[in-house]
Amino acid sequence: MMDIRILIGMPLWYAKSVLEGKNIPYVLEQTVSRSHYFSCDDQEIYVIRAVERDGVVHLVYNYSLKASDSVQQALHDGG
Repeated sequence: MMDIRILIGMPLWYAKSVLEGKNIPYVLEQTVSRSHYFSCDDQEIYVIRAVERDGVVHLVYNYSLKASDSVQQALHDGG
């Protein structure tokens, strides 16, 4: 089995293509941010965790986070 730690931080589509290219079975598990200080960019999906169980790689993914307007304003005003 390959070192699946290399998948962490990859765009989901790329991580899937790597696993498919090596014929490694995988399942997808989405997680969501509970923070109200950040919003999700649903155009950018990344692998945040990769775990192997019984020969199957579990890719946990989330949308890329971006600071909310209020956080951006606070950073701008404070910086």
